[in-house]
Amino acid sequence: AAVAGVAGAGAIAGAPFLRTALTNANLGVVSKVAAADAGPFTVHFWAPMSKWMISGASFFDLHRPTDQISLPQYTALTFTGLFFSRYALLVAPINYTLCSVNIALFGSSAWHLGRKIKADYIDDKQDPSNKPE
Repeated sequence: AAVAGVAGAGAIAGAPFLRTALTNANLGVVSKVAAADAGPFTVHFWAPMSKWMISGASFFDLHRPTDQISLPQYTALTFTGLFFSRYALLVAPINYTLCSVNIALFGSSAWHLGRKIKADYIDDKQDPSNKPE
């Protein structure tokens, strides 16, 4: 843990120097990405990258049984993806990575939400075996 702490502190302390070196090296795309306001040397880059892990987990589980899908949770995730997709384009700096991850979150959550609503409210009403005797 101490080694990881020292390595992390060194990375944080050395990041401004590395960013300047990469920006001034004229390495094409690498220099442009390093110099970007929402690039890898800012929190604007890493927060959406970690959120991709959450959204990715939802994509890997697209066929989850509907009895394991929470209606309130996926409603919240769907609307979070919808609202923050727009928000990512309004903040400065404009964060296209945040926008893309929120579009993905919206899509995967809406898929699960639609399946849950269909299973609980549409298919149940059409199934004659669910009628009370």
